[in-house]
Amino acid sequence: MISLKGLFKRKTLNDNGERLYKAIAEKFVTSSKECCLDFDGISQISVVFVQDFLFPIILEFGSDAVSHRLKFINITDEHIAVYRVALTKSSEYLERMAANNAGGIDDLSDITFELLIKARELSRHDPSAAMIMFGFSKQMVAIFSTMDIRQIRRISAAGIICFEPRFTAEFASKLITLNTSQVEIFLNIIGDIGIDAVFESE
Repeated sequence: MISLKGLFKRKTLNDNGERLYKAIAEKFVTSSKECCLDFDGISQISVVFVQDFLFPIILEFGSDAVSHRLKFINITDEHIAVYRVALTKSSEYLERMAANNAGGIDDLSDITFELLIKARELSRHDPSAAMIMFGFSKQMVAIFSTMDIRQIRRISAAGIICFEPRFTAEFASKLITLNTSQVEIFLNIIGDIGIDAVFESE
């Protein structure tokens, strides 16, 4: 359970929803159990506060996670009214996020973002596949598995591809001689034992 009064040490929550998002995300990543938010002692919340913890959770874990894994207790009618208003203003939230990220999003950032999301999901759910597909060490798997959506967006916004080909010219020349099924087998074998075990880097 996450006590909002205990987390923020105040009764009125107008901002800093990102801090609550991080606490919820950590619970979702480390446990499959329900995450309970206790509003006891909280007299007022703002639309911005709700948006800043709720929408990132939806973006990262999906609306089903909010519906089935996030539970609110000791929530007042006033809290519920603000929550509902926040949901109706999703376009304003997205515009605010876009303004904060203005100038950093381009094609390279989008590609990097998709790669990092895939790397994180594999690191969480299939570490062996992450090591094969992305060439990760166990330490890198551990790092990527704990990344949240904001960290990934911040890295992606730099406009620099975060991955590079692991192919040497000799390795690439070998690949183009194989058919599709052979390539798949070959790359999986190399992923298990490492490229350096087959071809020395230039």
